[in-house]
Amino acid sequence: MRRKISLWVVLLFAWISIVLMILFGWAVWHTVSGGQRLGVLGKAIISIAKFPSTVNEAFTQLPHPNPLFLADKYPNVKSIRSNNSLADDGYILLSSYDKEYKQTAVNLIRLSDLKNLHTWILSLQNQKKGYTFFAKDDNRDLRMLHPLLLKDGSIIFQYFVSSLISIDLHSNIQWVLKGRFHHSKELDVDENIWVPIKIDSSKSRAPILNFLEDDALGKVSKTGKLLYQKSVAEILIENGYRGLLFGTGSINADPIHLNDIQPALTTTKYWNRGDLLVSIRHRSTVFLYRPTTNKIIWLKTGPWLNQHDVDFIDSTRIGVFGNDLVASRISHHPDFLINGHNEEYIYDFATDKISTPYTEFLSSSKVGTLSEGRSDVLENGDLFVEETNFGRLLRGNKKHEIWSLVDRIDKKTISMLSWCRYISKEEFEQKYSKINFNSK
Repeated sequence: MRRKISLWVVLLFAWISIVLMILFGWAVWHTVSGGQRLGVLGKAIISIAKFPSTVNEAFTQLPHPNPLFLADKYPNVKSIRSNNSLADDGYILLSSYDKEYKQTAVNLIRLSDLKNLHTWILSLQNQKKGYTFFAKDDNRDLRMLHPLLLKDGSIIFQYFVSSLISIDLHSNIQWVLKGRFHHSKELDVDENIWVPIKIDSSKSRAPILNFLEDDALGKVSKTGKLLYQKSVAEILIENGYRGLLFGTGSINADPIHLNDIQPALTTTKYWNRGDLLVSIRHRSTVFLYRPTTNKIIWLKTGPWLNQHDVDFIDSTRIGVFGNDLVASRISHHPDFLINGHNEEYIYDFATDKISTPYTEFLSSSKVGTLSEGRSDVLENGDLFVEETNFGRLLRGNKKHEIWSLVDRIDKKTISMLSWCRYISKEEFEQKYSKINFNSK
């Protein structure tokens, strides 16, 4: 027999709920506005308030996951481990799943004969020695992202978002720098490493940042010391770009998404040695930043969309790898490529002009990674591309594809790539020719 609930009980419950909602709303407002009264409780309240956005972000990413294995979309493309010949005298620093070791590894591949010259691999057993850099306790879920090869044969990498790790030529751990490092790693003229870092949001200029994810430009020494850190949100606000950060539509939990920092190695008419070329994906924006003066000296939003790679090409030009993705917020409508393929944009500071000289190659080869992706304009003008989401490496000129490769696991499966590097013959001979590489 059902018992009826008294009206006064319902009204009391409703009144208590309204009071709690008002108090919760005030607590969020107070904390976001920079108030300190609630202390640790304020941070917990912000975490609770952010939960719906976190869930939404997670579901938004579901159509584009980052597994280690991919269905082979290119069955006629040669495997990078086939030991056949290839008309290229360069090398690939390949980060992918290695079926011999049954986990992710980094391999140095000589392209002329597709021979594996050396393997770096980090066993999960190292975690038992007190290291805590793994995102998950299963090495099948880990990607060694954008490994950086140094002149002594050591490599520096992180597991997508993790502590920064250095291992020597024999895969022994040299150091681990705790933090939430992610995306690219590049050397400056002093051989320090520039790498993005996820940080606790700053309270000094915009309390609303307490509610959002923030990224920082990080400079790390070769010995694993954090030398410099600067919030990207603060850089934008302090340089008069608050509108770009907060005024370009609805804000998600990750409004910046820093994914590449390229240090200038020379001084030209348009930048100084030590300036930084910075890519912030979720604003479709690239800017030149001078750390010594905290000044943005040049900034451009688009025409690239949700780009993932920026590079200095010569004394006047930069390259931008535009995913050219439209992130759809329409219900039941997936993200899409606005022109059906990725694009390489060349911006020339001397003429203030943008060109897209590789459209024919990228379109005919159907290069279309929705997220991630890398490119390099090579010395002879060819373009090297990693189509990350579909596990393909390509080289092409302005007209057509020269070669393409995948890392094939079996007849139906290829490996997801994790930001590989092309190393020219000249660079290899200059930096790495004295290292005693071997296949094991």
